[in-house]
Amino acid sequence: MKGTLNGGLVLCVTLATMATAQAADSTTQKTFFVARDGIYALTALAVSAGLSAFDARIEHNFEDTTLFHVREGRKLDDIFTHVNETTITVGGLAVYALARVTGHQTIADVTFHAAEAVAAASLTSQVIRGPLGRTRPQNADRPYDDQYEFHFFKGFTHFQQRAFPSIHSASGFAAASALVAEVKRRDPSATWYVAVPAYLLALTPGLSRMYLGQHWASDIVSGAFVGTFYGWRIVNYSHEHPTTRIDRIFLGTTQHLQIGPTRGGAALSWNTAF
Repeated sequence: MKGTLNGGLVLCVTLATMATAQAADSTTQKTFFVARDGIYALTALAVSAGLSAFDARIEHNFEDTTLFHVREGRKLDDIFTHVNETTITVGGLAVYALARVTGHQTIADVTFHAAEAVAAASLTSQVIRGPLGRTRPQNADRPYDDQYEFHFFKGFTHFQQRAFPSIHSASGFAAASALVAEVKRRDPSATWYVAVPAYLLALTPGLSRMYLGQHWASDIVSGAFVGTFYGWRIVNYSHEHPTTRIDRIFLGTTQHLQIGPTRGGAALSWNTAF
């Protein structure tokens, strides 16, 4: 478990540094992606590659049923594995819609940006793991022992070759980071009270996938980097550039709202001020 602890420590320190840098530089950023993002990407790749040396050893610690945490973890993994990009995005958009209807602008702002971050992190993760084709632990030719089995470009067509990065991890950290970033902008003194439980919860979907043999530890770490990047970046960029087309459309002031029945359902419409 030494590799797990070391990897977790490096992950926390690096993510904190990355988030602080993004928050500090947001006011000077004119485009969504900037040159320093290459440094973030290389750092994420280096940390993930370094941790991969311990992947097989760590994964065995998530499959050994003689260990207490494995027996307890498997009681919960079926619950947390359903916390993924779909449930978080749909849930966030549902709360956003309700907040818009009831006029709670702050809630609408926070949930919409969180849903944006989850969608962006999920899409980026798909783009990476499609061509990379890393094999999941339980599907390797030597199950749980060969973390370097790749089938390039098979990630587009085979579920078994979609391990790196973990979309569950990316989604969890994207939602958590967006929430923390929003709180930091509105009430900096409350940041840590929100950040600690938010990031602890963000870990659970990825860890559940390790208990199920679906991901290596480095998959979880890489997903955490992707999610953290988009969570902080989308919130900071949106608030520094509130005239972006997406925010004008979805977060403009609701002036007139109509809800009426249609054939087989209901229709919702409103006028917005841009």
